[in-house]
Amino acid sequence: MNTSLIILVLAITSFLLGFLRDLFIAKTFGLSWEADLIFVALILPIFFENFLGLALRDAMIPYLQKLRSQSQALFEAVSRWLYWRVMLLGVLASTLAIVGSYWILNLLAPGWTTAQIEAGQLVFCAGALLIAAQAALYCQGALLNMDEIFLLPMTRTVLLNTGAIIGILFFQPTDMAIFIGMLLPQLGLIVVQHRRIAYLRGQTETVAGGHGASFSLAFAPVLLAASAQQSCILAERIFASYLEEGSITMLSFAFRIVTIPLTLYALSVLSVLFPRFVANWNDGDLNGYATVVRKGLLATLLFLLPATVVLCSFPESVVSVLLERGQFGAAQTEATASLVVLYALGLTAMGLALLWGRALLAQNRSRLFLMITLASSALTIALDALLYRAYGAEGLAVAFSSGAILQAVLMGLYVYRSLPHSLALGVLLRWLVTGAAIAVVLHWVPTPHGLIQLCLYIALVLAAYAAGVLLLGERDLFKPAYWSLKKP
Repeated sequence: MNTSLIILVLAITSFLLGFLRDLFIAKTFGLSWEADLIFVALILPIFFENFLGLALRDAMIPYLQKLRSQSQALFEAVSRWLYWRVMLLGVLASTLAIVGSYWILNLLAPGWTTAQIEAGQLVFCAGALLIAAQAALYCQGALLNMDEIFLLPMTRTVLLNTGAIIGILFFQPTDMAIFIGMLLPQLGLIVVQHRRIAYLRGQTETVAGGHGASFSLAFAPVLLAASAQQSCILAERIFASYLEEGSITMLSFAFRIVTIPLTLYALSVLSVLFPRFVANWNDGDLNGYATVVRKGLLATLLFLLPATVVLCSFPESVVSVLLERGQFGAAQTEATASLVVLYALGLTAMGLALLWGRALLAQNRSRLFLMITLASSALTIALDALLYRAYGAEGLAVAFSSGAILQAVLMGLYVYRSLPHSLALGVLLRWLVTGAAIAVVLHWVPTPHGLIQLCLYIALVLAAYAAGVLLLGERDLFKPAYWSLKKP
C-alpha cells in the first residue's frame, strides 16, 4: 500500500507541475503565436513518446517476460540488444526531425506564414532533441517495471515539468529556455537509470538468431496502433492551424485539463496492472486475470467518472482557476471551457480504451487491438475534416471524443467475448447511474467561484459518488487490502 501511495503522489506531483508550467506559459504568452509555437514544437516529441515510447513498453513487457520464463541469460541478452537499437532509433529520429525542420513545420502548421516558419525553426529543433531522450527513457522504464521498480521511471515527467518551470522563472522567459529546461534533466535521468539496470552493460553478441524479427512482428501492430492514435492529435492540430490564431493553444490547454485524471490513472494504476495482466494470462490463471481487469475497471471509474461530472458541470470554473492569469483573460476562459466539456464527454471512454486495450495485448491479440484502433482513428480524422470548417475548434473536440467512445466500446466487447466475467458490467452500470444522478443535481446548484469553492464542490462530488455506489452495492472500493500491490 505504501508503494501505491507513493506512485499516486508522484503522478499527482507531475501533473501539478505540468499545470504550473502551462500556467506560466499562459500568463507569459497568452493566446499568441509564441504560445502556439511551444505546442507545435511539442507535437513531434509527444507524438514519438506515445507512438514509440508507449508502444515499445506495451510490446516489450509481454515479449521479454516470455523469454525470462525460459532463461534469465536469454532475457538479459535480448534486452541489451533491444535497448541499444532503440537508443539508435531515437537519435536517428531526432536527427531527421532537425534536418527536415523547415518542411516538417510547414506540414504541422500549414496555415503559418513563411516568416513564422523560419522564426520557429530553432525552437522546433530544440524540441526535436526530446525525441531521442524519450525513446531511451521509455525503454529503460519498461525494463525497470518488469523488475517491479516503478518509482524511478515516474520521476521522468516530474523532472521534465520542473525543468521547464525553472527555465521560465530563472532565465529569460523564451521558448528556447523552456525546451532547454525540459531536456537537461531528462539526460541526467537516462544516465541514472542506465546505471541502475546492471545487465545493460554486458555484451550483446549472445542473442540467439531470430529474436530481432520475432520482436518486430510483436512490436509492429502495437506501433501501428500507437501511430494511428497519435495521428488523430496530429490531424487535429493541422486542421486547427487553419482556424483563428490561438486555436491550437486552446485545444492544447483544454485537452491537458481533461486528461489530468487520465494520465494520473495511467501512471499510477495501469503501469502497475499491465505486467500483472500479462503474467496471469501467460500462467493460465484466468481467474486472476479477470480479477486484475475488474480491479483496473474500478480504478478507471474512480479516477475518471467523478472528473467527467465536474468538468462537464463547471468547465468555466475549472479553466478560470487553472489558467485565467496575465494574458489569459475571461474571453479565453469562455472559449476554452466549451472545449473542456466536449473533450470531457470522451474522458471515461479514453480510460476504458487504455484498460481494455492492455487486456487484449496481454492476451497476445495485438492484431485485433490494431484493427480497432485504426477504425476509431479513421472515424476521428474523418469527423475532423467534416466538422472543422462549420464548427471550428469545437468540431475537432467532438471528433476526438467520438473516436474514443467507439474504441472503448469495441475493445470492451472483445474483452467480454474472451472472458465475460472480467468485464464486470455490474460495476460499470452502478458507476454510470450514480454519475448521471449527480450530474442532474449539479445542473441546479450555483456555479463555484475561486479555488476554495471549486475544491469544496469536488469533495462533495466524490462524497456523493462514494455514497451512491455504496448504496448500489459497491464494496471493493472501500477495502484497503483490495488496492495492495502485493501479489496474492
